[in-house]
Amino acid sequence: MSEHLFEYISIIILLIGVSIYLIRYQIRDYFKSPSLQISQKKLEIKVKSGYLSLLNLLYHNSNKDDLEREIRHISTQRTDGRYVGGYTKDTNEFDADSFILDYFYELINYTDSKNENFIFTADSRLKIEELNSRLRELLGSIVEDIELPLLSNIDLKNTLLTYQEKLNKQNIDMTFISDGSDSYYFLLHPSNKKKAVKEAIKNIGLEHIILN
Repeated sequence: MSEHLFEYISIIILLIGVSIYLIRYQIRDYFKSPSLQISQKKLEIKVKSGYLSLLNLLYHNSNKDDLEREIRHISTQRTDGRYVGGYTKDTNEFDADSFILDYFYELINYTDSKNENFIFTADSRLKIEELNSRLRELLGSIVEDIELPLLSNIDLKNTLLTYQEKLNKQNIDMTFISDGSDSYYFLLHPSNKKKAVKEAIKNIGLEHIILN
């Protein structure tokens, strides 16, 4: 009798343990899912506001209205749930890094397709003559007073530093950002807008870097 009683008690304890586990799991998901949605929404708003701020801070040749619409369009597309749970969708984790980088690349692809200079990409394929042409197109009469460098692509970093030095004399800053790759990305803006540009870069989720 005592053995049966012991078995019954063991089964009851096991069932209680399983029930508690399932309840805790459900409670965790109940609270985690809304907070996940909130944090994802907050990030989406923050990233979008960062790009919209850059519209008014940078030297660029984009149509502001068109680019603003595209920024908002990308934002809407990228909040469709694709970054939650990865490929398996087995978790509620939100992949913020992928969201930030995909947003960034999609915006660059859009401006490149329009032949617009908003965020500059510089890598080993970039020709110095091409970069000079883009700067003349963007900065117009400002660069008439600047002797643009005609350095080789062998040392891209030193070439960009030379640009930076020459542009600084005209109160123009090149602010560099990193996506973790070997490419350089930079923004052109008035020197007195540096603090606001850095804040916008922080909002879009990328890192401001200093070349030296």
